[in-house]
Amino acid sequence: MNSILVSALSVTDAVLCILVALAACDYLRRVRPIDQPLLSIAFYLVAIGAFGSFVTTMQGQWVNPLGVMLHGGVVAYAWARRGHVFEVKG
Repeated sequence: MNSILVSALSVTDAVLCILVALAACDYLRRVRPIDQPLLSIAFYLVAIGAFGSFVTTMQGQWVNPLGVMLHGGVVAYAWARRGHVFEVKG
């Protein structure tokens, strides 16, 4: 039972890491680094960190349950703010 829980947690973390990386890259596609440099650096770090976490999860490293919650929170934030990122400024 414990190995099933660990496997489910690993798969969940891997999926969330991919979603975090995609959300960060999508945001970076829309923003100009010259206009918002600190926010751009933050999202670059998030994208790199999420990809690195995905790689270590795929290598079989132990998955931290709090890290899974963190990734879930970032995905929920990105989902909730998606309208703000894609609004047309005129």
